[in-house]
Amino acid sequence: MIFAGGARRGQALLESALVTFVFIVLLVGVLDVGQFLFVHQTLVERGRNALRYGVVRPFDASAIRNLVLYNQPSAPPGGQGVPGIFGLTPAMVSVTRRDATFNEDRVVVTISDYPFRFFTPLIAGLARGKPITVSLPYEAM
Repeated sequence: MIFAGGARRGQALLESALVTFVFIVLLVGVLDVGQFLFVHQTLVERGRNALRYGVVRPFDASAIRNLVLYNQPSAPPGGQGVPGIFGLTPAMVSVTRRDATFNEDRVVVTISDYPFRFFTPLIAGLARGKPITVSLPYEAM
Protein backbone atom coordinates (compact mmCIF):
# COMPACT_ATOMS: atom_id res chain seq x y z
CA MET A 1 0.00 0.00 0.00
CA ILE A 2 1.28 3.42 -0.87
CA PHE A 3 0.32 6.43 1.25
CA ALA A 4 0.19 9.90 -0.11
CA GLY A 5 2.53 12.44 1.50
CA GLY A 6 -0.44 14.62 2.55
CA ALA A 7 -1.88 11.87 4.77
CA ARG A 8 1.36 11.62 6.74
CA ARG A 9 1.45 15.36 7.28
CA GLY A 10 -2.13 15.25 8.53
CA GLN A 11 -1.26 12.44 10.92
CA ALA A 12 1.69 14.41 12.33
CA LEU A 13 -0.51 17.47 12.75
CA LEU A 14 -3.15 15.47 14.64
CA GLU A 15 -0.57 13.84 16.91
CA SER A 16 1.05 17.20 17.62
CA ALA A 17 -2.33 18.71 18.52
CA LEU A 18 -3.15 15.85 20.92
CA VAL A 19 0.26 15.97 22.60
CA THR A 20 0.11 19.77 22.88
CA PHE A 21 -3.35 19.60 24.49
CA VAL A 22 -2.22 17.05 27.07
CA PHE A 23 0.94 19.07 27.79
CA ILE A 24 -1.02 22.30 28.34
CA VAL A 25 -3.55 20.59 30.63
CA LEU A 26 -0.70 19.10 32.70
CA LEU A 27 1.12 22.44 32.82
CA VAL A 28 -1.99 24.30 34.01
CA GLY A 29 -2.61 21.51 36.56
CA VAL A 30 0.90 21.90 37.96
CA LEU A 31 0.37 25.67 38.18
CA ASP A 32 -2.94 25.10 40.01
CA VAL A 33 -1.28 22.83 42.56
CA GLY A 34 1.51 25.37 43.02
CA GLN A 35 -1.01 28.17 43.53
CA PHE A 36 -2.94 26.11 46.09
CA LEU A 37 0.24 25.31 48.02
CA PHE A 38 1.30 28.98 47.94
CA VAL A 39 -2.08 30.21 49.24
CA HIS A 40 -2.23 27.53 51.93
CA GLN A 41 1.32 28.08 53.17
CA THR A 42 0.93 31.86 53.15
CA LEU A 43 -2.20 31.57 55.30
CA VAL A 44 -0.47 29.14 57.68
CA GLU A 45 2.42 31.56 58.07
CA ARG A 46 0.06 34.51 58.64
CA GLY A 47 -1.75 32.50 61.31
CA ARG A 48 1.51 31.55 63.03
CA ASN A 49 2.80 35.13 63.02
CA ALA A 50 -0.46 36.47 64.42
CA LEU A 51 -0.44 33.77 67.08
CA ARG A 52 3.13 34.59 68.13
CA TYR A 53 2.07 38.21 68.48
CA GLY A 54 -1.01 37.27 70.50
CA VAL A 55 0.49 34.90 73.04
CA VAL A 56 3.06 37.35 74.42
CA ARG A 57 0.69 40.33 74.79
CA PRO A 58 -2.57 40.79 76.66
CA PHE A 59 -5.24 38.78 74.82
CA ASP A 60 -6.91 40.82 72.06
CA ALA A 61 -8.82 38.69 69.56
CA SER A 62 -9.43 41.53 67.11
CA ALA A 63 -5.72 42.45 66.95
CA ILE A 64 -4.81 38.81 66.25
CA ARG A 65 -7.55 38.59 63.58
CA ASN A 66 -6.32 41.83 61.99
CA LEU A 67 -2.77 40.46 61.86
CA VAL A 68 -4.02 37.44 59.92
CA LEU A 69 -6.11 39.57 57.57
CA TYR A 70 -4.01 42.71 57.08
CA ASN A 71 -0.59 41.93 58.61
CA GLN A 72 -1.07 44.73 61.16
CA PRO A 73 -2.83 44.77 64.56
CA SER A 74 -5.34 47.44 63.55
CA ALA A 75 -7.80 47.41 60.67
CA PRO A 76 -6.94 49.63 57.69
CA PRO A 77 -9.00 52.72 56.88
CA GLY A 78 -12.46 51.56 55.93
CA GLY A 79 -12.85 49.28 58.94
CA GLN A 80 -13.35 45.54 59.28
CA GLY A 81 -15.28 45.28 56.00
CA VAL A 82 -12.12 45.61 53.90
CA PRO A 83 -11.10 42.19 52.51
CA GLY A 84 -7.75 40.88 53.68
CA ILE A 85 -5.11 38.77 51.97
CA PHE A 86 -6.50 36.48 49.23
CA GLY A 87 -9.99 37.88 49.83
CA LEU A 88 -10.26 36.76 53.46
CA THR A 89 -13.02 38.35 55.50
CA PRO A 90 -13.16 38.69 59.30
CA ALA A 91 -15.82 35.94 59.37
CA MET A 92 -13.28 33.48 57.95
CA VAL A 93 -10.83 33.98 60.84
CA SER A 94 -11.74 32.92 64.36
CA VAL A 95 -9.58 33.56 67.42
CA THR A 96 -10.31 31.81 70.71
CA ARG A 97 -8.62 31.37 74.06
CA ARG A 98 -9.10 27.90 75.48
CA ASP A 99 -8.94 26.83 79.11
CA ALA A 100 -8.00 30.23 80.51
CA THR A 101 -8.41 28.91 84.08
CA PHE A 102 -6.13 25.86 83.76
CA ASN A 103 -2.43 25.29 83.13
CA GLU A 104 -3.06 24.53 79.44
CA ASP A 105 -4.08 28.07 78.53
CA ARG A 106 -3.94 28.26 74.70
CA VAL A 107 -4.76 30.73 71.97
CA VAL A 108 -6.19 29.12 68.82
CA VAL A 109 -6.49 30.73 65.37
CA THR A 110 -8.66 29.02 62.75
CA ILE A 111 -8.86 30.16 59.13
CA SER A 112 -11.76 28.51 57.31
CA ASP A 113 -13.49 28.69 53.92
CA TYR A 114 -10.64 30.60 52.29
CA PRO A 115 -11.15 30.91 48.52
CA PHE A 116 -8.85 29.89 45.70
CA ARG A 117 -9.47 29.47 41.98
CA PHE A 118 -8.65 26.43 39.85
CA PHE A 119 -7.86 27.02 36.16
CA THR A 120 -7.41 23.40 35.03
CA PRO A 121 -10.05 22.37 32.48
CA LEU A 122 -12.89 20.18 33.82
CA ILE A 123 -12.32 21.33 37.42
CA ALA A 124 -12.01 25.08 36.80
CA GLY A 125 -13.79 27.35 39.23
CA LEU A 126 -13.76 28.72 42.74
CA ALA A 127 -13.06 26.31 45.60
CA ARG A 128 -12.91 26.64 49.38
CA GLY A 129 -10.01 25.34 51.43
CA LYS A 130 -10.19 23.12 54.48
CA PRO A 131 -9.78 24.88 57.84
CA ILE A 132 -6.28 25.79 58.97
CA THR A 133 -5.88 25.68 62.77
CA VAL A 134 -2.81 26.82 64.70
CA SER A 135 -2.41 27.11 68.46
CA LEU A 136 0.19 28.09 71.03
CA PRO A 137 0.27 28.23 74.82
CA TYR A 138 -0.66 31.65 76.17
CA GLU A 139 2.39 33.20 77.88
CA ALA A 140 1.43 36.77 78.74
CA MET A 141 0.52 37.33 82.35
